[in-house]
Amino acid sequence: MTKPEAQPGERLAGLQAKLETAGLNGLLVTKVENQQYLAGYGSADSMLLVTPRAAFIMVDFREIEAAGGLAPIFEAVQTSREYTTWQFIDETVVGRLAVEETAFKLADYRELEKALSAAGTEKAAAGERIVAGDHFLSDLRMIKDEGELLAIRQAQKLTDQCFSYLLDWLKPGLTEKQIALEIELYLLRAGAERLSFDTIAVSGANSSLPHGRPSDRTIEKGDFLTLDFGCVVDGYCSDMTRTLGIGSVSEKQKEIYDLVLKAQLAGLDGLKAGLTGREADALCRSIISAAGYADNFGHGTGHGVGLEIHEAPALNPAEKELLQSGMVVTVEPGIYLPGEFGVRIEDLAIVGESSIINLTKSDKDLIVI
Repeated sequence: MTKPEAQPGERLAGLQAKLETAGLNGLLVTKVENQQYLAGYGSADSMLLVTPRAAFIMVDFREIEAAGGLAPIFEAVQTSREYTTWQFIDETVVGRLAVEETAFKLADYRELEKALSAAGTEKAAAGERIVAGDHFLSDLRMIKDEGELLAIRQAQKLTDQCFSYLLDWLKPGLTEKQIALEIELYLLRAGAERLSFDTIAVSGANSSLPHGRPSDRTIEKGDFLTLDFGCVVDGYCSDMTRTLGIGSVSEKQKEIYDLVLKAQLAGLDGLKAGLTGREADALCRSIISAAGYADNFGHGTGHGVGLEIHEAPALNPAEKELLQSGMVVTVEPGIYLPGEFGVRIEDLAIVGESSIINLTKSDKDLIVI
């Protein structure tokens, strides 16, 4: 697959316009995924500083050669014990600086605050200069460009292929851990960079745990087996969940499965741009609630997917964000009966103006192996 062409110039210009509109003099980007989004490069040891007119990547000696490759869009600045990141920021940004509050270490914040406070009376007090800035890049990242969509499509294609393989490979007597390992090995051998998240393979009573961890439990006849997995291609994630029957299923299991599938299909059918996250969530939740299982569906209907497996927007009862064309979200209602079993069915979709493009091709009718 051809790696999607990055668009650092366009993305940077969009961010700079937002900063100017907000009357801010800079944004400090510490989150690795946001660095990758803007510059095509990022690490835990680098930071980006973006002002309305310039952009810098701040690194130490170990990364200065790699960072230099980002020129001319990002100017590489080498920092050290003698010339710290915080000194450079104080010299460069005169005025208010936004920081990514959920990705900024407290110790680093205190160092930055100290550097800004030392500037004296010519600048505003440090407490007034540092403001919250998480939303700037999360807003931009919600709408995927063609390169991002290409990577997500390919990641989901590998995930679907893995599921098809599993249908021939799975059998009673395997442990949850063995199944999770097989999923991970398949995806990595098929060309994935890494996993999107820790694979979920839970069976029997364990399947009532939405984020249960694979155990040494052996899958047996009469179990439900829930598989939630995904992989990363060119930095972008996929995500899919399927629930399978092992050997045979009871009438109650089939009833719950059919109800979750009905809710999931309603969500997919009704999802479109212009709905709020809470309205999208209600498409699925109303069906499950009407059947008397409101208390057994305790998580949101979905979430955004991109460079991170969980990112904006959210599809849950509290979300007021409007869905827009080009967003990529999951649709994953579930019902969980403690001590008995659980069912979750999840697809990955691109939001369109009047409908969705479902990227997940795996069968959703109840499969019994």
